[in-house]
Amino acid sequence: MSLLAFTDQTTDFSLALSGAHHHQLVLLSLGIAILAAHTSFNFGQLMRYSQSGQIRLLWHALGAMALGTGVWAMHFTGMMALELPVAVEYQLWLTLASIVPAVLAAAVLLQVVAMPQTKWRSIGFGGLLMGAGIGIMHYTGMAAMVMEAERLYRLDWFIASVVVAVILATLALAIRPLLSPLIRQAEVVKVISAVVMGLAIASMHYMAMHATVYLATDSVQGLAGFRISSETLGGLAVMVAVAILLIAAVAVVMRQRLQRVERRNQHSEQMAQLWAQRMQRISERVPGLVYQFKRSQDGHFSFPYASEAIRDIYRVTPEQAAVDASAVMGVIHPDDLDGMLSSIELSARNLSPWQFEYRVLDEQGNSRWVLGNSVPEQEADGISWYGFITDITERKAAEETIHRLAYFDELTGLYNRKKILLCLQELLQAMDQNSHLASVIYLDLDDFKRLNDTLGHQAGDQLLVQVANRMGQDMPATTFCGRLSSDEFVMVLGRLSAVSSLAQDIAEQQAELLLQLLQRPFSISGHQYSSSVSIGVYVFDAKEQPDECLKRADLAMSYAKAAGGNEVRFFQPEMLAEVEQRFALQQAICQALEQQQFCLFYQPKLTNTGLVVGAEALIRWQHPERGMIAPAYFIPLAEESGQIEAIGRWVLQQACLQLQQWQSDALCQNLNIAVNISVRQFYQPDFVELLAGLVQHYRINPAKLTLELTESLVLTDLDDAVHRMQQIKALGLRFAMDDFGTGYSSLSYLSRLPFDEVKIDQHFVRQSDDGQKTRDWAIVEAIIGIANTFGMALVAEGVETEAQRQLLHTSGCHCFQGYLFAKPQAVADFEHWLHQRQL
Repeated sequence: MSLLAFTDQTTDFSLALSGAHHHQLVLLSLGIAILAAHTSFNFGQLMRYSQSGQIRLLWHALGAMALGTGVWAMHFTGMMALELPVAVEYQLWLTLASIVPAVLAAAVLLQVVAMPQTKWRSIGFGGLLMGAGIGIMHYTGMAAMVMEAERLYRLDWFIASVVVAVILATLALAIRPLLSPLIRQAEVVKVISAVVMGLAIASMHYMAMHATVYLATDSVQGLAGFRISSETLGGLAVMVAVAILLIAAVAVVMRQRLQRVERRNQHSEQMAQLWAQRMQRISERVPGLVYQFKRSQDGHFSFPYASEAIRDIYRVTPEQAAVDASAVMGVIHPDDLDGMLSSIELSARNLSPWQFEYRVLDEQGNSRWVLGNSVPEQEADGISWYGFITDITERKAAEETIHRLAYFDELTGLYNRKKILLCLQELLQAMDQNSHLASVIYLDLDDFKRLNDTLGHQAGDQLLVQVANRMGQDMPATTFCGRLSSDEFVMVLGRLSAVSSLAQDIAEQQAELLLQLLQRPFSISGHQYSSSVSIGVYVFDAKEQPDECLKRADLAMSYAKAAGGNEVRFFQPEMLAEVEQRFALQQAICQALEQQQFCLFYQPKLTNTGLVVGAEALIRWQHPERGMIAPAYFIPLAEESGQIEAIGRWVLQQACLQLQQWQSDALCQNLNIAVNISVRQFYQPDFVELLAGLVQHYRINPAKLTLELTESLVLTDLDDAVHRMQQIKALGLRFAMDDFGTGYSSLSYLSRLPFDEVKIDQHFVRQSDDGQKTRDWAIVEAIIGIANTFGMALVAEGVETEAQRQLLHTSGCHCFQGYLFAKPQAVADFEHWLHQRQL
C-alpha cells in the first residue's frame, strides 16, 4: 500500500468495501474542531494583547499546539466514526507525525488572527497554508492505516477536499474584519469564526473520506512497525484532545480574567493619574490656594501639598512650604497673626472645621484679605488640615462699600438716617444704665431750593458739603452728625448733664454756635453765598424712642422755619398737640365733604351810593364738635394734603347753584359772585373744562361769576397763567386780582394779565383807621391810578370805618367790602339783609 495512490480506469469499483458512519461521533468530531478553533482564537487574542515578545511566543506555541492537537483529534475521532468490514489498525509513528502539519497550520492561523490590523493578503496566504496543513495532516493520518484492503483516492474529490479546506479556512480568517463593523460584540464574531473554521476542518476530513476507495485484499496492507487498534487510537485521541482543549480553554479563560484584572488595574492607575493631573490643573485654576497644612507633634508647621497659588499669596514655592511654613507665617499681618494661630489651636483641640479671615502683606507692605477654610484630621504624627485659601480683598472692599452706602451719606460722608437711628438706639441703651440726658439738634437750610434753581444742583452740593464740614469742626465728644434728606442735617449730643436745665443750656449753646457757623458766607462756584438755617432742639432721656427723638426735633425746627427762619426753637409739648390736632383736622376734611359740613357765607360789595353789586363767597366749616372753623385755619391744611382741589370744586358748584337760584329772584338777579381760586386748583389740567361744564350745567350767565386770583398764583407760571385766563375769559367769566399790592412784581406784569377787577388789600386800608393818609397810602393811590389806566374795576377790602370809606372815595375808589356794611353771612341771612336794605 502506497502513501498516496489514486484510482484509474482499471480500478474495479465493484470490489470496493462500503462503510457506515456513527452520527454521534461525527457530531463529536465537529464539536472538537469548533472548540479547537475557538481556543486558537482566544490564544490569538492573548497574543494581540501581549506586550512582551516572550509571552507572545509562549501564547503562540501553546495556541498552535492546542489547535493542531484539536485538528488531529478531530481527524481520528472522525476515523472512529467510520465502520469498515475489515479490521483497521494504525502505524504509531506516522500517526503521531501527522500532528506536525496540523500544528504548523495552526501556527500560521494564529499569526494572522493576532495581527492588530487587517491585511487581506495575509488572510489569503494564511487560509491557503491552513487548508494545506489540514490536508497534509489528514492524508498523513490516512497513510498510517493498516488493514486487509488497499486504499486509493478519487482525484477529483481529493482536489475538492483541499480546495474546500482552503476556502473555508480563508473565510474563517476573514470573518472578523468583515463582521466587526456590523456586529459590535467581539465574542459573537469570534464564535462565528470558530464555527466556520470547524466546518473547514470537518469538511476537509469528510470530503477526503468520501474520496477514499477501499479494495479488499488477501493480505494486510500498510507500513511496518508498531501498530495500535483504531478503537485504542480513537479513544486515546479523543481523551487527549479533549483534555488538551479543556486545559487550553481553562487557561485562556483564566488568562482573560487576569488580563481583565490587569486592564482594570491599569485603567485604575491611568484614571488615578488622570484625576491627579486634573486635580492639579483644577487647583492651579482655582481662584485661591488648595493645600494640606500639617502641624507635627513637635509643633512644626508645613504644607505637604500646596498648589501654585501659594506663590501669589505667601510668596513662597510649594517646595519651600512643604519643608517649613515659617516663611508663610512671616507674611501674615502682625495684627492678625495671634488671632489666626489661636483659631488653628481651637480647631486642633476640637477637631472642628477651621475658618478665619486675615490679612497678608505683599513686598510693598500693602495688605490683602484672605479667607481660610479647612477640615482637620488626626494623624499618627500630628494633625493635618485639608482646604483652600481664597483672596477676599474685593469682597471686603465691596462689603465696605455696601456698609458705607447703607450707613453713610455719599455726598457729605456723614451718617444717613438709618445709621443715625441705630446710633440713637445704642445711645438710649447706654443711657438706660445711667442718668445722663442727650439732645437732638435738627437743622434745615433756609431757601436751599432757591440756590439750586439759580446756580444749579452742583452749587447746592457744594453748599451741603461745606455745611457738613463746618458741623464737624470742634465737635464735642460723644457727638455724631448726619444728613437726613436734601437739606436737613442732625447733630446728636450724648452724655449731657442729668440736670434738665443744664442739659438744655448746653444744647442751646451748641445750637447757637451752629447758627453762627452756618451764617458765615460760603464760597460757592466762585461766588460768596450767605445762608441761614432753622434749628430745632429736643432734649430727651432714656425713655424715648429713636424715631420719636428725630420727629420732635424736626417739629421744633418747623416752628423755627415758620417764625421766618434763622432761628432756634426747643420742642414744647404744645407743638406736638397742635400737630396732632392739625393732622386730625386733615383727616376730618374728607369726611366733612361727604357729610356736607361745609357751607358758603356771602359778604356784599357795595358802591359809594350804597348799591349792592355782588358778593364774595367765603367757605366756612361747621364742625359737629368744634363748631365753626375759619378758613384761615383749615384751608392751609387742605392745601398741604391736596384736598383743596375737591373743596375748590365744591365751592364752584355751590356758587353756580346759587347764581342759578338768584336768576329767578328780582332782587338778586343782577348780583355777581366772586370765588377765591387756589394755585393747585387753577393749574389743574381739566380746570377750564370744569368751568365750562358748570356754566353749561347750571345755565348761568358766566359774566356773573368772578374768579379771584392772588398775585403769587399768576406769577407761579406767568405764561401758562395768561394762556389759561384767556381760555376762561372766552367762556365769559371775569377775573379779579386779590390782595393786589402785597407782592413784588404786580405792577410790571399787570399789563399782560386780563383782569377785570383789582381788589385793594385790607392791609393798606387798615393803616388809615382815622381817615388820615399814611406812608403806605401812596401804594393805594398808585393801585387806583393803574386800575383806572387799564380800565379795571376797583374794590377795597376790609373797610370797617366811615373815615376809611371817605378816604378811599376821595382817592378814586368807589366800591367797598367790609364790616362797615356787613359781615360774611349765610345765604338766608344775606338775602334777608338785602331785603331789609330795600325797605
